[in-house]
Amino acid sequence: MNNMLNRKGSAEIIGFLLILPFLLLPIINTVNMLGDLVRYDALRLAAKQALLRMEIEGGMTEDGMYILDSFLQSKNIDPADVHVDCTPYPVNYGEEVRICLTYQHRSRRYYITLTGLRRVEKDEPMVYGPISSVSKRRIE
Repeated sequence: MNNMLNRKGSAEIIGFLLILPFLLLPIINTVNMLGDLVRYDALRLAAKQALLRMEIEGGMTEDGMYILDSFLQSKNIDPADVHVDCTPYPVNYGEEVRICLTYQHRSRRYYITLTGLRRVEKDEPMVYGPISSVSKRRIE
């Protein structure tokens, strides 16, 4: 009788271990996607702040680039991995200023294969922009 109880418990444990990857896969991928979303939100915020500064200063200045780089570093994004395509200083009043940020990052996803869980890493660009506004500075 006691031997039968042990077998039933063993089968339940084996069944749980077989189902466990299917239960963990959505959770692991969701956590990885949330990390990507946080990075994208930091990129979006950096672009919007830089665009406001470009409106005031009449284009992207060296100080504006320094502030953008330090903001990205504060959000744990390497500025060397971010390509900034923007309207340089000087831009006269009423003309368009634009910015586009492209971040090369490595995305991680997990998939179920015949051999078990497989981790796939891909280098993908994360792009925010181009966003544009109008310069508010008169340059003479």
